[in-house]
Amino acid sequence: MAKKLVIVESPSKAKTIEKILGRGYEVTASYGHVIDLPKTKLGIDIENNFEPQYKVIKGKGEILKNLKEKSKKASVVYLASDQDREGEAIAWHIANYINQPDKIKRIEFNEITKNAVTNAIKNPRVINKNLVHSQQARRLLDRIVGYKISPLLWKIISRNASAGRVQSVALKLICDLEDEIKAFVPQKYWEVSASIQKNINLNLIKIADEKVDRIFDEKVIKKLKKDLKNGKLTLDKIEVKKKSQRPPLVFKTSTLQQLASSYLGYGATKTMRIAQQLYEGLSIDGENKGLITYMRTDSTRISNDAINMAKDYITQNYGEKYVGKYVTRNSKSNVQDAHEGIRPSYIELTPDSIKDNLTNEQYKLYKLIWDRFLVSQFAAMKYEQMQINAVNGDYKFRGTINKVVFDGYYKIFKDEDEIKTGDFPELKENDIYPIEKLNIEEGITKAPTRFSEATLVKKLESEGIGRPSTYATIVETLKAREYVEVVDKRFFPTYLGYEVKDELVKNFRNIINVKFTANMEKDLDKVEEGLVEWVQLLSDFYDSLEKDIKKFEIEIEKIKSKRIVSDVLDSKGAPMVLKTGLYGKYLVSESNEKETVSLKKVVIPQEQLENGQIFVKEEVEKIQSTKKGILTDFFTEDGSRYLLKSGRFGEYLESENYEKDEKRMSLPPELKQKFKKGAIVEVDDILQINEEMTRILEENEKIVKEAGVCPNCGKPFEIKNGRFGKFLACTGYPDCKTIKNIKTGKITVASDKKTETKDKTKSAAKTAKKATTKKKTATRKTKAKTAKKSITKK
Repeated sequence: MAKKLVIVESPSKAKTIEKILGRGYEVTASYGHVIDLPKTKLGIDIENNFEPQYKVIKGKGEILKNLKEKSKKASVVYLASDQDREGEAIAWHIANYINQPDKIKRIEFNEITKNAVTNAIKNPRVINKNLVHSQQARRLLDRIVGYKISPLLWKIISRNASAGRVQSVALKLICDLEDEIKAFVPQKYWEVSASIQKNINLNLIKIADEKVDRIFDEKVIKKLKKDLKNGKLTLDKIEVKKKSQRPPLVFKTSTLQQLASSYLGYGATKTMRIAQQLYEGLSIDGENKGLITYMRTDSTRISNDAINMAKDYITQNYGEKYVGKYVTRNSKSNVQDAHEGIRPSYIELTPDSIKDNLTNEQYKLYKLIWDRFLVSQFAAMKYEQMQINAVNGDYKFRGTINKVVFDGYYKIFKDEDEIKTGDFPELKENDIYPIEKLNIEEGITKAPTRFSEATLVKKLESEGIGRPSTYATIVETLKAREYVEVVDKRFFPTYLGYEVKDELVKNFRNIINVKFTANMEKDLDKVEEGLVEWVQLLSDFYDSLEKDIKKFEIEIEKIKSKRIVSDVLDSKGAPMVLKTGLYGKYLVSESNEKETVSLKKVVIPQEQLENGQIFVKEEVEKIQSTKKGILTDFFTEDGSRYLLKSGRFGEYLESENYEKDEKRMSLPPELKQKFKKGAIVEVDDILQINEEMTRILEENEKIVKEAGVCPNCGKPFEIKNGRFGKFLACTGYPDCKTIKNIKTGKITVASDKKTETKDKTKSAAKTAKKATTKKKTATRKTKAKTAKKSITKK
């Protein structure tokens, strides 16, 4: 009897689902996207209604052939890719390729549990063309922006420059914030409060009916001190109000990434990678189970089944009075409410009960998700708030005291917004109290804080830019393109980042801006809802883009033909001129084209370029001196001074006598960060790093000594710095790949995950190829046998 075929995206997901469905079903994986636009060209026929020229992705040909062969034998083909736009597009591409319209059914599920998967099988649907068109429109828009604008940027910046419909707007946000920080002027201010008896502190809120928060005028403070010296406060009004505080909602993609960054120190990409593992399924006591619901969602809705699951758990463990009434507070109209928020699939699988089945990273993220879901289902915390209003002439003060009536979710969780509570004092209106202490706190306004991954994602979401599946990609692209540098987990725009942003804003103002991008996201949502036709959306966008491109091309020709001289002289004493090449801007001698000076990382003001004369000599000399090395107060054992140099992989130390002693070492990460921030003290042009370097090296020596030798090969360990900090690595590498965790002492053998994944994909493709070859051979043999019999009969 023919089996039913289920096609999913990943092999781990396939493994989990196959265990659920059992006999009668074959579950196989497509290994993600199988068909896409070509890499080497635009791949869109703009003149023919933006017809995409799709191609099979390199390495996926055999996988697709294998899927087609399996689908021919199957009685039904269930396409079970993820439930978002990307998943719908994958299902559509596979359906078109295998070409079995009568057999194909589309199924989706929010979690990989027996109930969810079997219900999906019972309730299949057709492929949602609106979802496909929405994803296709997004893909084509991104391709058009990237492939049409980037080559123009190469001509005036470098080959490293590129444009992205969403990534460029994110870059603009980072650069705009940096400009705001640079332009910020600190101001001195004062905050005033008054303490009366019974430890009651009241804040100054009004002076002569004018609201006051911070006071920036010192004259006001002097007058206030004089007026309230030995003063008294009359309790003008006392009110007690009943209030409540709801628990936080379950995670959606953006909030999961933000909290994982704040609490666990995980980047957006790492968070989504681990969440994908938890969703697709892990072996729990010998049985594969999907542990969380789908992790790419902008909804915080929770199914009734999940609410009831939590209700039973809370009632059993905390009592019925702690069960809350969950209310989703989605503020945006574009939320896909068919999706759920991110929650555990099984409430009974507590983090600690399955800890031994998870890696440390999986455990931490699962615990974050599990805890957040549980607390979201608790009852609200109820409290009473006493508001105390007091007055002295023109000065009005106010303070609040909160008293818990019912702890609710506070029983298990308190976050940064924790309401401070205490007992109510006995106070009466019109009572007069002397001011025991007038508190005047002086402060200085601080510049805005630079974006971290978490706050950038929060900003993108609040501005309506990007969607759950794109946040991590946006962040990684900015880093990979070297448009931003991460220092102390904060984004600093690079010279290249600024150059790209400036050119895009100047020449594509109607497209590369926050409002336009947010509106485009809304239009793409309308395509998904069937309210906007995707070809018309692309046509309107392209008409505007084409006008900007033509203007930009004219501008580029002007720039390329313009002679711009610099204040840097060549070997003959003549001014060098500005040119743009493959690797960016550079200076060249007009009499000797081999005499050049790179201007990488040199900021050139726009007005200087327009005037035809640039002044970069000072910055060029500074960069050249850095290449030669900056003197430090740190010496080798032989007494040679170390120079701080910058290389391909960042800053490092090299002996001034390197050609003889070959002494070189990487600069420790903590010192790299300080150097980038300009926080290393410099005395007489010598960087003061000796004290810190000596301390770090002594600490490392102690760690290596205590670690002993590698248990696998007997060779000593050495300190290495990875993405997540220091670790111990065997000096026998690459023959021995043993690593040791410094904090826990845990020994593991490193593996190249990329290679492993690649090998798995190759293996799958190889197996598919073997199966196809075997079948072809069998078919040829059968045909030959039939032909032979026919001849014999004749």
